[in-house]
Amino acid sequence: MQQPLYQIKNLQCEIQGKLSISITNFEIHRGIIYAIIGQAGAGKSHLLEVLANVRRPSSGNILFDGESINKRAVKRTMRQEVSYLPQVPDYNREMRKTVKRYMLRRIQTASWSTDTAQDRLQDIGKRMNLGDFLSRRVGTLSPGERRWIDIAACIASDAKVLILDELELHLSYDALETVKRLLQRKSSHEGTTVLISTMNPVTMKRLSGVSVTLDNGRIAMIRSVREGSRPRRGQGSGGNTGRKRRD
Repeated sequence: MQQPLYQIKNLQCEIQGKLSISITNFEIHRGIIYAIIGQAGAGKSHLLEVLANVRRPSSGNILFDGESINKRAVKRTMRQEVSYLPQVPDYNREMRKTVKRYMLRRIQTASWSTDTAQDRLQDIGKRMNLGDFLSRRVGTLSPGERRWIDIAACIASDAKVLILDELELHLSYDALETVKRLLQRKSSHEGTTVLISTMNPVTMKRLSGVSVTLDNGRIAMIRSVREGSRPRRGQGSGGNTGRKRRD
């Protein structure tokens, strides 16, 4: 059996002295879309921050490709292989840049890639209709427009893992459907592992993958979701799921 991409064991996170995440055992496999579902305060964002290696847990162990994410070499690997989009990116140094320049800097082109960042920008520009945006300054964009270009840059990345916090934030229904189609394509055609968070279980509609419901920082439900089929209940709080992905 192929080794999981992530292995979570006895994970606990505390925020301001309050326990926000408590997960005994959970695995994330390659090439699958995972939706972390839960109400505000359920621990979704904190979990994604830990998996993106931008927040250190209070205790527990997380392995990435079989190695602890605390190792310096693994941190370097994750910076190349993981593309993370928080709810509110830091734009302080980006406001005067053109959208094109900003996106080219954000599009990760890994050492194994056969496409340049420019090639990927051109492709995602067509798929997400970015033509009118590229010459504008980042500082002139509305929150919804910024979110659109940030998601575009994340999807255009050649990272092995995409992590998007609160997927539907600032997106219209049609825009969300476009993003979902592109994420499904990344998963099924490129073998990319996709992790998203949402407060709305309906977001998983037309996506095949795994939904993980958090309640007060604990896994309350795991469902394997297939396009056009009814979700089914998972087992316990661990949840081994299907697997596929490039190495």
